[in-house]
Amino acid sequence: MTKLNQRHTGQDPRSFTDKGLREAYTEEQVKQWREKADEAHDRWMDVIDNPYGKD
Repeated sequence: MTKLNQRHTGQDPRSFTDKGLREAYTEEQVKQWREKADEAHDRWMDVIDNPYGKD
């Protein structure tokens, strides 16, 4: 669905609020997601810092 259609139908993918998300997910789930995101970020930074091909 295009942005134009979203605006006219009232369907907005950003309709969740922080309060709604806090009610929908437990602190443990959010903590696990943050830890996974941190690990993925660390792996990506390792790839970026890899000197291969920079010679």
